[in-house]
Amino acid sequence: MAFHLAHGTVVYRTTPLHGYSAIEMVERFGKDHWELTAALPRDTEEITAESARETVGAAADEPSRFAVPPEDAAPGGLYARVEQLDSMIEATMAWLRVSAVGTDTELEWASYQSADYDYELDMREALRDAASLLSQMVRHRNTLAIRNEIRDRKRDEED
Repeated sequence: MAFHLAHGTVVYRTTPLHGYSAIEMVERFGKDHWELTAALPRDTEEITAESARETVGAAADEPSRFAVPPEDAAPGGLYARVEQLDSMIEATMAWLRVSAVGTDTELEWASYQSADYDYELDMREALRDAASLLSQMVRHRNTLAIRNEIRDRKRDEED
């Protein structure tokens, strides 16, 4: 785990994901707890754990939820991963369908550069990102499904 300081007062921490150290999760300390954030701001500088403790107190010593194994261990294997992706695809699609309603007309009533206008632009970006994520998940699910099929065929041929 590494600590970072942004804007002179905001503490972030990066933690390798348990089970796959190539992925680092980023958390920001705010409102007396650590919350997941998308990335470190550009102007951050790495600080020591002692410096982080001076700013956020005992929270600097709290373990990151990303550094420990999940409480509910998920089954492994390609078939389980396909089922997990199916569930994530379904949830993402449901959110996307509900959230997209009215998006085509919402900007028409909002005043340019108002908070409402900015909100609608942010919402459109979130919808585009969700659609992109959905495409990636479908692609990965299809790849895993094909690998499962190939493994099953090989197994059948060997038997």
